[in-house]
Amino acid sequence: MKLIVGMIVVFGCVLGGFVMHHGQLMALFVPTEYLIIGGCLLGGMIIRNPAAVLTGIVRDLLGVLKGGGPSKAQYLELLKLLYQLLQLARREGVLALEEHVNDPHSSQIINKYPSFAHNHHAVAFLCDTLKLFVAGVLDAQKMDELMETDLEVLHHEELEPAQAVTNGADSLPAIGIVAAVLGIILTMSAIDEGAAAVGRKVAGALVGTFLGVFVAYGFVGPIAGAMENNVNARSRYFACIRHVLAAAIAGVQPPMAVEIGRRSIYSSERPSFEELENALREAKT
Repeated sequence: MKLIVGMIVVFGCVLGGFVMHHGQLMALFVPTEYLIIGGCLLGGMIIRNPAAVLTGIVRDLLGVLKGGGPSKAQYLELLKLLYQLLQLARREGVLALEEHVNDPHSSQIINKYPSFAHNHHAVAFLCDTLKLFVAGVLDAQKMDELMETDLEVLHHEELEPAQAVTNGADSLPAIGIVAAVLGIILTMSAIDEGAAAVGRKVAGALVGTFLGVFVAYGFVGPIAGAMENNVNARSRYFACIRHVLAAAIAGVQPPMAVEIGRRSIYSSERPSFEELENALREAKT
């Protein structure tokens, strides 16, 4: 919804201002300029980026349409899940986690929280970390360093689609100039057709420059920024998991470990102390 509102504001102000200056919207409708600019942008992105990144662009664009990152309710589900797993390990020993981390899709605890269970990367990160915790092959500091490395790699991978779109936005003004130059070439070849014809062709060529700059800074650049913001929001979700697990592996009791995780959440999505307390009370029942 926010994306649509923003696009309406951009279109309304720019095109509205053009019309208020007695411009004719049909003067901006030059299909060949749209074809040149759109084709160069799309073809360049296909050449530059691997298939996984192109797929990620489509996924992240849909994510921008749906909204931002994890909500307060999703964070509460996450903290309840972590609390239940840590309480299980405390009561029955860490070996009791094996059945849940080895086959998370069959885990009764994990599947109680669908927002987490449907997050493939989060499930993999949690289970891979807990497998090492169960095996006891690394101390608390090494485990935290390993989680940090894992999250750095994941964050870099998740940012690639947004960076690809940013590169596309950066190239659009130059692509617009290419379209304009082609229009000028056509203009020079028709210079004997009279001033009116030359003027129309020059106007059409300038549409290419306008489109390149307008689309880059009005749409593609901001969309790339929104994609990056969503990636950063998802990274904070993983960071919350890391903080809880690092505290638990270091010997902190489950209630305090999830409180540490709660403090790592941005205030806009962070549950209050009372909300977390009530959620953990529900998890016990």
